[in-house]
Amino acid sequence: MSPIALVGGNEFRRDCDPMDRALLELMGGAGTPVVILPTAATNENPYVAGENGMRHFRRLGAAPDKLLIEDEASANRHEVAAALEQFRIIYFTGGDPVYLLETLRGSLAWEAILSVHARGGLIVGSSAGAMALCGQMWRFDGWTPGLNLVPSLAVLPHHATMSARWDARRMAASLPAGVTLVGIDEATALLLPEGRVLGVGEVTIYAEEGPQAYENSALVPLQKMIP
Repeated sequence: MSPIALVGGNEFRRDCDPMDRALLELMGGAGTPVVILPTAATNENPYVAGENGMRHFRRLGAAPDKLLIEDEASANRHEVAAALEQFRIIYFTGGDPVYLLETLRGSLAWEAILSVHARGGLIVGSSAGAMALCGQMWRFDGWTPGLNLVPSLAVLPHHATMSARWDARRMAASLPAGVTLVGIDEATALLLPEGRVLGVGEVTIYAEEGPQAYENSALVPLQKMIP
C-alpha cells in the first residue's frame, strides 16, 4: 500500500516542520515535487492557501507548486489531470470538507490522484482534506461516504480542541460497522500504512475499549482500526 498521511490541521506552520520534513524524507528528500490542492479553501482564499503551502515546502527544500481546482469543471479538465500526474506528493489543505468531497468525487482529477498513489505517490490530507479522504466523513448532521482512500477510518481533526465540542464518543458510536474514528491533533499526522504518529501532538484511536492516545514516533496498532 502506498503512503497516506492524515493531518489534524493547522498546516504550513512552523510547528509542522518536523512532520513535513519526515514526509519529504520518505518520498526522496530535497527537491521532491509537491503540489498543493487548496480546493477545500475555495470559499475562503484558495490562492493564499496555495501560496502558504508553496512557501512552507520551499523553505523545507521541496519543489512545490499549487493547482487551483475550484469547481467540478476544473476537476474534469484533462490538462489538470495530466498536471497532477507529475507530482510525488499531493497535499490537500483544510477548509470545507463537503465542498472538497463534492468537487472531486468521480472527477478526472481524482482518477489522476489515484493513479499517482497507485505508483507509490504520497497523498496528504489536512483537516478537511483528511476527513474527505476516509471511508466516512462527518457533515455536522451525521456521516456520509467519503472519497474512500482509507475505507476503514473516519477523521476528527483539531482533536485536542474539537473532541469535546463535537462529542467524539457519540461520533464514534454512530459510525457504520467496520469504520473507526481517529482523532488527530493539529500539526500531527497519522502515516499509513505504517501507522506511525508524526508531529507535535497526539493521535487518538476510538477503540472498543475506549479512546487510546499515541504520541510522536509511536506505532498505532492497526488491528484496532482495521477489521
